[in-house]
Amino acid sequence: MQAKSNTGNVIRLAAAQALSMTTMNVNIINTALVGSLLSPLPWLATLGLSLQFVTSMLTTLPASLLMVRFGRRPVFMSGVMIAAGSAFTQGIAILISNFWLFCLASMFLGIAHGCAGFYRYAAADSAEESQKPKAISYVLAGGLLAAFMGPEIARNTVDFVPGHLYAGCFFSVAAVQLVSLGFLSGVKIPKPELTGSGGRPIGRFFKMPIFVVGVISAAIGYAMMSYMMTATPLQVVNVAKLGTSANATIIQWHVVAMFAPAFFTGNLIARFGAPVILTSGVLIYLAAIASALLGDGFWWYFVALACMGLGWNFLYIGGSSLVASAAKPEERGRVQGIADLVTTTSVTTASLAAGALHSQFGWEVMVLSALGPVMIIAMAVAWLGMVCRPNHA
Repeated sequence: MQAKSNTGNVIRLAAAQALSMTTMNVNIINTALVGSLLSPLPWLATLGLSLQFVTSMLTTLPASLLMVRFGRRPVFMSGVMIAAGSAFTQGIAILISNFWLFCLASMFLGIAHGCAGFYRYAAADSAEESQKPKAISYVLAGGLLAAFMGPEIARNTVDFVPGHLYAGCFFSVAAVQLVSLGFLSGVKIPKPELTGSGGRPIGRFFKMPIFVVGVISAAIGYAMMSYMMTATPLQVVNVAKLGTSANATIIQWHVVAMFAPAFFTGNLIARFGAPVILTSGVLIYLAAIASALLGDGFWWYFVALACMGLGWNFLYIGGSSLVASAAKPEERGRVQGIADLVTTTSVTTASLAAGALHSQFGWEVMVLSALGPVMIIAMAVAWLGMVCRPNHA
């Protein structure tokens, strides 16, 4: 009965994930471009996107604690309503050419993304321990639908409102978000039973290699993906002059690479272990950096972003599965909230750095700067391997 119930949760959460990622994809494709049209200074072009990550960062821990108190479903549904209102306001800001209103609406959209980030953990709540990586993986696989919906909306609604580029994109995703309410209303996940102690102190988890490496892999892995994806539209459209259609295609297949492997990533983790999958993610990221540096034609950007998507899938799902396995039910609110706080903080920093480095120093310097964080993941995974080997022995 529990397995059947959780299958329904996974399907509904995967659908909500798809619609949430559709909104995010449209924002990734268009927000920096809208910023370049409305912002008073060129280096502020990515401010709206960066502010989304800032508010998402600030939302994660409070949202996680609210879910412990009130349950997952009401917090998820509130996030969807905020997303719809924020996207609609972004469209209005474009109509009246108000950059600061656009940034404000982007901030509130970050609140919605902060709530939606817990869909994957919610799917694991009712799953057996061995099935948690698969539950997380299948929910994230819902983003595959977004890989096609988001770019198509972005591509076909650019001129939807005559005389106001990109406004139609944001009005469209505001409507898309409302569909999520139907799926989330049927999610059934019991609130965790709280004990008197509330579980182990949070400091204990930062002494656990499985938790530390899980957080590092998910946080830096997500940050580097965001870092590259934030600056690529500016490079492709404004520098390489490949056009908005080429940009949408690159982002579209980047998102396909992010989510299509999720159908089997959980099985790979179950078979080979998280360290092997995390190592593969690091190697794929290095291939992405190499492709980004080797040329400035369409296919170089295409391969670089596709590799970033695949590497993100391995690092984010692998890291999240480690975090999910570290906490008991009464500890999830604090532990998952702290883990996602670290992740969104890293993503925010990376997004801000991407816009600044790209505008001030160019694409090559920006891409080379990604090598340092990727090597941090590599060292963390190697450490986990050394720690786990004696334990298995």
